[in-house]
Amino acid sequence: MNTRAPIVLRTTMRSVRPAAAAAALLAFAGCIEWKQPTESERPTIANYIAAVETVGGAAKATLQPGTAPAGGANPVVTAPIPALILLGGTIQVTASSATPFDKIAVVIPDLDDYWELRLPAAVTSQQILIVFSQNVPVPVFQMRFAGGLGGAYGVYQTAPVSMINVGTGDVQVNVTWDSRADVDLHVVDPLGEEVYWAHRSSVSGGQLDLDSNAGCGSDGPRAENIFWASGLVAPRGDYVVRVDHWSNCSAEATNYVVTINVRGKPPQVFTGRFTGQGDAGGRGSGKLITTATY
Repeated sequence: MNTRAPIVLRTTMRSVRPAAAAAALLAFAGCIEWKQPTESERPTIANYIAAVETVGGAAKATLQPGTAPAGGANPVVTAPIPALILLGGTIQVTASSATPFDKIAVVIPDLDDYWELRLPAAVTSQQILIVFSQNVPVPVFQMRFAGGLGGAYGVYQTAPVSMINVGTGDVQVNVTWDSRADVDLHVVDPLGEEVYWAHRSSVSGGQLDLDSNAGCGSDGPRAENIFWASGLVAPRGDYVVRVDHWSNCSAEATNYVVTINVRGKPPQVFTGRFTGQGDAGGRGSGKLITTATY
């Protein structure tokens, strides 16, 4: 009985939090103020999507000026794009086709540029990372996606995207995952204070504002977010980032993506996979992802 006590306590402490996390899905009027760009501030695709690359970083997309190429008949490359995406977060998707492709275009309609990811060789399946900006101009938009071979592109897939409104700032760390598991984000600030599910804010201004699947209560976003808001003077120094597999919640395996945004630096993205039952961990728990310096 003693060995079960931490799990009972954990479930009790966290039982009210799935509802709070779900409420964040449509809370567009929170700490982010969505502003329509003026005519003189016409956005580029980089305002929506900060980067596109293959998992492992072997190939990275380049920003191409002008209208995206027209689509043809083949190849037909598809990828399951989530409808809900974390502001300042990353999605990992598998692009696949019945016929080979050697490049991918990611497009936002009516913009004057697009991302083009050229692969080292033609493939029929490729895992890619799409990193979203902290300052997306609108909360809902269309994203188009196509694969190409040689000089031509095939059919475009169109996906509606809604941004989950979470806190961003000088330092923002988040994790997303692909199963019903309870995954926890832990960040230790330069003063040594740890922000996580049982200690949601720090003296330095760090806040955990989204905590999904708490106690295996599936709530939709499968994401956690910790941030130090701009203007609050996040402490300079090292931020230790860990991700804990609290419980598998009956999932056989869980793939996760960690995104770290530090002001003045490009986003850092890390991927990994959890198996096993989970550790019901608290303070100090989790797999070390990296130490980010601000």
